[in-house]
Amino acid sequence: MGRSQRKRRRGKMGMIVPLTGDSEKDFLRDAKALALHPLYPFLCGVEIRYDCLKKREEKLGNFLGELRRILGDKKLIFTIRTERQGGFFPYDKSYFQLNMMAMESGYPDYIDLEVELDGKGRQAFLDCHAMILQLGGKCIASYHDFQKTPSRGECREILSALASYGTDTVKLACMPRQEADVLNLMLASREWKDKHPERNLISMSMGEMGKSSRVLGSLSGSKHSFVQAFSASAPGQFGMEEYMKLWRKMEGRKNIALIGFMGSGKTTLGEMLSKKLSLPLVELDRRLEESFSMRISQYFKQYGEERFRREETRLLQEVLTEENKLSQNLQEAFPADSPIREEEKSLYEGQAKMILSPGGGIVLREENRKLLQEHCFTVYLQLSPKAVLERLEKEAENRPVLQNKLDLHSIEKIMEERENRYQACADAVLSVEGKTVEQCQEEVLKLLREEGLFYFPEFCQKTKEI
Repeated sequence: MGRSQRKRRRGKMGMIVPLTGDSEKDFLRDAKALALHPLYPFLCGVEIRYDCLKKREEKLGNFLGELRRILGDKKLIFTIRTERQGGFFPYDKSYFQLNMMAMESGYPDYIDLEVELDGKGRQAFLDCHAMILQLGGKCIASYHDFQKTPSRGECREILSALASYGTDTVKLACMPRQEADVLNLMLASREWKDKHPERNLISMSMGEMGKSSRVLGSLSGSKHSFVQAFSASAPGQFGMEEYMKLWRKMEGRKNIALIGFMGSGKTTLGEMLSKKLSLPLVELDRRLEESFSMRISQYFKQYGEERFRREETRLLQEVLTEENKLSQNLQEAFPADSPIREEEKSLYEGQAKMILSPGGGIVLREENRKLLQEHCFTVYLQLSPKAVLERLEKEAENRPVLQNKLDLHSIEKIMEERENRYQACADAVLSVEGKTVEQCQEEVLKLLREEGLFYFPEFCQKTKEI
């Protein structure tokens, strides 16, 4: 069975929460609290700032194993920040040995390895990286300057130097002295990312002055943002709630759209999501039939496809720009006896307002694609021509585009003409081949959680002991 593919055409920077503490008990306590936090499902990963420990009592493998048990399947980043780059650990042989021990435990997904621009420790870095790859892990090559921000050109050179170590991800964090420094780092990051689209980039300006860089990843090319749950590991980090609210206000997209060829299951899946999320489902074809006072197949015969497409665009624009009030959803989500805390209700602010299920040909007009891109988080339900034919054989009379064309060759031709257009306006591609509607719903819900588009109160209530 195919898996969902998140394209990240745009969207929020993935949130990573650093955990710090003086002791292993501090780390484990905060990890348990984080796992119970209502925004925990939205996190991409958790960073373990191991250099913050003042006293190490547990064996490293046991400690990381307990953290993994608590944090579940979240990406785990093991970090030892050195004295030269804002941390508490020496940059020597023991630094690389400890990072290798962490990876040998089998629990971290990523190891953050610092780079010194003077080339110190390069061979030790490369040897450590090679071993981490052999063990199935990945590395982040990072550099931090807590004193200044280099020039725009120098920032590009630093990113290239980091990339020369061959890691999956490069990270550059600098302290600005003036507002122009923030812009220069973001521009340098964007320029570098455009030349190296295959590499993952994390870049940020630190401190209060640099906060804007932590939410504008779509401009700088930065993939992730470090946010605080309990205490900041670096100056300028947003709190999780603050970051989520700010991103939702900036994002502007307030709807979830399901697109795909006829028979892909848009309506069925839309109905299930509507019930699950207490959101209204807008079926565009049904709205059009109400407006026409006739079936779409009849409208096609009487007025032709071109006129139908104009009306479809008009209604799409009307639906996407009309006001959708949140109060009804809030009342349904939080009845009088709701166990959810009062302060958690604010997490609903700015989230998705409706589920849209348009016809299969909605992507044919450029105006429609632009509307979907501007107003919706769009999921493309992908299905093979053969599966489409099997689903549609009994309802050809209600599919005007397929009149006298209900055969595999014709369906393949139409789908091929539309494929690039579906892909162009989709934020995620979900293969529905061979899957139940329940499986598809779970994959869509996972995408919505990761994108921060919907708050699920049931995730506040853990069903197992942590």
